[in-house]
Amino acid sequence: MNILDSREEIGKIDAGNVLGSVEELGKQCQHAWEEAGKVVVPDSYRDIDNVVMCGMGGSGLGARVIDSVYSEQLRLPLIQIHEYHLPGFVNQRTLVICSSYSGETEETVANAREAINRKAKWMAIGTGNSLIEMAKQAGAPYYQIDPKYNPSNQPRMAIGYSIVGQMALAAKAGLVELSDEQISEAVAAMDRVKDESGVEIEIERNTAKQFAVKIKDRIVVFAAAEHLVGAAHTVNNQQNENAKNFCVDVQIPELNHHLMEGLKHPLSNPKNLLFVFVNSGLYPERVRRRVELTKEVVENNGIETFILETGSATKLSQAFELIQLGAFANFYLSILYGQNPAPIPWVDYFKTRLGQSLGK
Repeated sequence: MNILDSREEIGKIDAGNVLGSVEELGKQCQHAWEEAGKVVVPDSYRDIDNVVMCGMGGSGLGARVIDSVYSEQLRLPLIQIHEYHLPGFVNQRTLVICSSYSGETEETVANAREAINRKAKWMAIGTGNSLIEMAKQAGAPYYQIDPKYNPSNQPRMAIGYSIVGQMALAAKAGLVELSDEQISEAVAAMDRVKDESGVEIEIERNTAKQFAVKIKDRIVVFAAAEHLVGAAHTVNNQQNENAKNFCVDVQIPELNHHLMEGLKHPLSNPKNLLFVFVNSGLYPERVRRRVELTKEVVENNGIETFILETGSATKLSQAFELIQLGAFANFYLSILYGQNPAPIPWVDYFKTRLGQSLGK
């Protein structure tokens, strides 16, 4: 029996129950939507000129998904911040949304302090600690995550809470339109992927397992466009942390203006690289043609390619379909490497050297 088809054998490696969090991802999204929907956001939070969304790692994924899925619908400029400082334009007519699962991420806490000092309107998302306490003291709206559907207790495995929580607060501020029906469609898409990708579905019929086998021992380059850019980055992020596999994500059409000329060297590229094209029937025809031609260029350089085709009906549901498929595939990849996906030793090493507490 293939190890990926045995829950018992997987359990011997997955000591932290990361699989449990992967399987509960849809429930995280529904739970976050229901709980964040209870947050009271003053009407004055709609009287703004721009929005800044702050978060690091998994806590910054919501901004990326919102920016790509809703790029054509955003009524105001949206800036993503993944560093210590807010842009110079932030003032009392800016809405700043700060997301930190632990509530202690130093960059995001610094962002919140700057938002307060500049008298910006701001909101917080986290499980507690400094960020949520700052929001309470400032009288700012906040969504305090109750991670009941994150059995691994790994912050990066709570992406359903983080992403949908940020989406819910952004909707309350009038940045995007989001309904119960849209969330239900997204969760249903995730459930379909779960039914097709679970441990009990043998590898011969399981796209997530087949994908994991394909990318093992390869440097993966995810190429996505339009509404799937943020979701592709989410999959990339989790492959780094869960599978401990080097990968990058690039964007079509931007890569068509430079990256293709970089395929020739080093000469080891055909051996090491695997291009994964994230495709969608919702891409405009011109973009689908670019995906097709880019794939042709990559293959003409002797580099193998793989297509991930999303099939859900809406842009939002396709994004979450991809996130759920990627979560399963990256988990299975970690099992193929024979490693517990929960520990993140180099991130912990770095934080210790930096003088920052672990898990923050």
